[in-house]
Amino acid sequence: MKYLKLLTYLFVIAALLWPGTAFARDLLDDKVVFGGTYTLTEGETLNGNLVVFGGAVTLETDSTVNGDVVLMGGIVDSQGTINGNMVGIGGVLQLGEAAVVNGDLVTIGAALQREAGAEISGDVIQGLSFPYQFNIPSVMQFENVQPPVIDVSPNLALEVVWFTFRMFIWAALAVLLVIFFYAQTDRVARAALDQPLITGGAGFLTALLAPLALLALAITLILIPVAFVAVVLLGIAWLLGWVALGLEVGRRIAKMLDQEWAPAIAAGVGTLILYFVLAGFDQLVPCVGWLPRALVGMWGLGAVLMTYFGTRDYLAPSNVVEAPRVIEVIDDGQPEPEPVAEADEDALPEDGLASEDDAPEEE
Repeated sequence: MKYLKLLTYLFVIAALLWPGTAFARDLLDDKVVFGGTYTLTEGETLNGNLVVFGGAVTLETDSTVNGDVVLMGGIVDSQGTINGNMVGIGGVLQLGEAAVVNGDLVTIGAALQREAGAEISGDVIQGLSFPYQFNIPSVMQFENVQPPVIDVSPNLALEVVWFTFRMFIWAALAVLLVIFFYAQTDRVARAALDQPLITGGAGFLTALLAPLALLALAITLILIPVAFVAVVLLGIAWLLGWVALGLEVGRRIAKMLDQEWAPAIAAGVGTLILYFVLAGFDQLVPCVGWLPRALVGMWGLGAVLMTYFGTRDYLAPSNVVEAPRVIEVIDDGQPEPEPVAEADEDALPEDGLASEDDAPEEE
């Protein structure tokens, strides 16, 4: 079990990166099911792994899976043979009387329904143990009183379930945010892609200076409500930036899979995969695993701030100086008209009209 989280993480990453289509289309030798249903018919063989995300899968009698079966939400009803391990993280695993699992069977927050004739050649690890183990000394000596030593060791199964729960919560928030604020999210995503250096730099400066500004506001008791509002706005900006980048990831995945997804679905799938990759890397490499996650978050934060929470398009200032215009004069050969001499004011009568004496004589 100590390598289960690492193996599951690497396996799902490899399955997501392989080209293919969603909703149970062939992915080279493996099969990934995003929702919907998939049936491995009688006598059919799948030479690869089977990964199910919230779908319903049926393995009929005499069907064979030459690989592992991983369920993350949904249901797997097996009457066939699985030449590998079977892992269920949430959902339901049903093993009929003709089912055969030539490997280990692990359930983490999943229900197992096993009939009498089902065969499992490996170990069966089912259910969750108590999340923490406490080692409290039973004998207390009051002559030299010391605080009790409590040994808290986290449970791996609980960590995996909590990680999966957070991943789907982020995906659900992304779907809701895009449904109600699609235009704002789209502006943030376009700004982040068009100007990655500017938006990333703005997010880095904000993350660097915001704690100092909030501390200065909190020191003055009168401005504590302002500091609280600023924290809430920064949290909303961080969430909006993540969802905007997840929306772009979902769009690119849909384009790679030659699919037409609604913006909400693209945001949900993209945010789920983005969180799974970055947060999973943070769990596997605690020393520096937080760095990619923080950089992506600051990138999205800067895009949100540069677009004023997605209310306007961000256009970077141009450094190009407009050249002076050259006016071309075309000579058509026609003589220029002579200027008309202005009349002398003294030669005109006071009323400004010519008199009868000045009129030309008729011939």
